[in-house]
Amino acid sequence: MTGREFVESLWSRYHDELEGPVIAIRRALAELDPRTAEFVGLMQRQAKKELAHGVAFTRALLQYGELEPHERAHVAEQAADEYRHYALIKDYLDGRDAAADDIPADAYDGYFGQFLTGDVRAFRLCNIAEKSAVVFMQHLRDVTPDPVVRQLAKDIVDDEEGHEDMVMEKLARFAEDPVNREFLENMFVQSWASQKEGVIREGRELGVDVDAILRRFEDSAGG
Repeated sequence: MTGREFVESLWSRYHDELEGPVIAIRRALAELDPRTAEFVGLMQRQAKKELAHGVAFTRALLQYGELEPHERAHVAEQAADEYRHYALIKDYLDGRDAAADDIPADAYDGYFGQFLTGDVRAFRLCNIAEKSAVVFMQHLRDVTPDPVVRQLAKDIVDDEEGHEDMVMEKLARFAEDPVNREFLENMFVQSWASQKEGVIREGRELGVDVDAILRRFEDSAGG
């Protein structure tokens, strides 16, 4: 089995249980009416996530001296993208007279914290669960009736173009060595489980019928 085949096998094995429900809930969140307080709350949380991820990438540059020059350049680019996305969402919220940080400190997921524990292998795999975040923004761009929100989502999605292929290539290279495969599988489960827990809590707090979404997803996966 090649590295790519191993990574594809992980997606096949865990998607329906872990990542699929996250994507389903995030699509529902993207369909919230932009005129509502719930949508403002959603964007406040998204701003908090973008800022937290930018800080995490910046910390990684300081923490992991063993990163190769090309890796450091890529991490710096990712940090800049996250800060830019935070600024875009903050500008949108300022236009709505809503503070970007006016949410509970624990209302965003701590996804990147697990990649800053000192193991550079873990950090190198930190984009495993990025797909669900990209799907959220793509769906928001496609379904929102608000032209300002549509442009905001488009600007963020444009920055993410090509990231999914890049992540796949990175994971496939890592998995070429069979010694790395158990570690990679553990990170798949840990990353997706962390996101699932956070997005279920977020959906419930923002008034989405999470239980109905999960039932529909399970029915479609079973069928």
